[in-house]
Parts: sequence; structure tokens; C-alpha cells
Amino acid sequence: MGSQHNRYSIKYHLVWCPKRKAGNFRSEEGNLLKKILVDICARYRYMLHSLEVNKDFIHIALSVDPFVAPADIIRTLKSISAVHLLQQVPQMRTFYGRRGSLWKKGFLISTGETLEPEMLKRFLDDLLS
Repeated sequence: MGSQHNRYSIKYHLVWCPKRKAGNFRSEEGNLLKKILVDICARYRYMLHSLEVNKDFIHIALSVDPFVAPADIIRTLKSISAVHLLQQVPQMRTFYGRRGSLWKKGFLISTGETLEPEMLKRFLDDLLS
């Protein structure tokens, strides 16, 4: 990747969690969230490599321009996805409206080709305990 004068190859693994652990996303909500995240990545020119949505966490692997801070990427993904998901799924808006937000405050950012399973486990243990 790169512009006319710059070349780079940076892959970020971003992980964050919904506020409610068990059974948070039914398959239709998970599929909607995936679509929303894919749309955000396209809009902001994040090159999406992989995307996983499950009941405990969201994991995205992507590449971006090195001038974009990783914390800004995750903030963009979390905030825009929450707004769109809560707009499109009224029952989630009712549930999460009482809790103040859809996502837990913490996140994990890692670089490299793969996300180390032990790092993910430690993050989830800390955040979900």
C-alpha cells in the first residue's frame, strides 16, 4: 500500500467488547454489525483483511495509512458502528439506552500478521472479569 512517494505495510488487529457478554448479538444483529463495519472501513479507506463478530468480542484485522493513529481507527469504528446499529435495531436501543453505551471502554490494538492468542486471552480475561 502507499501513495506516490510513500510505501507501507502495517496490519492492525483491533479487538473490543460489547457491554453485555453472553448472547449479545443474535446472528441477524451480528450480520448487520459486520455490514456496518465493512461500510465504515470502505468509507475511511481502511483495507479490511478479516472481521469476526461473536458474543464476547469484535476482532478486525486491517491496514491503513500510517498517518492515521490506531486509537483513532478504533474510536471511529466503535462510535459509528454503535450509532448505526442502535438506530437500526430498536430493541438494542432500548436495552443499551439504560446502560449508556454499546461497547465497553477498553480495547486491544496489536500489530503483525496474526493476533497472539495469549494476548487476546489476557485482554478478554481482564476486561470481561
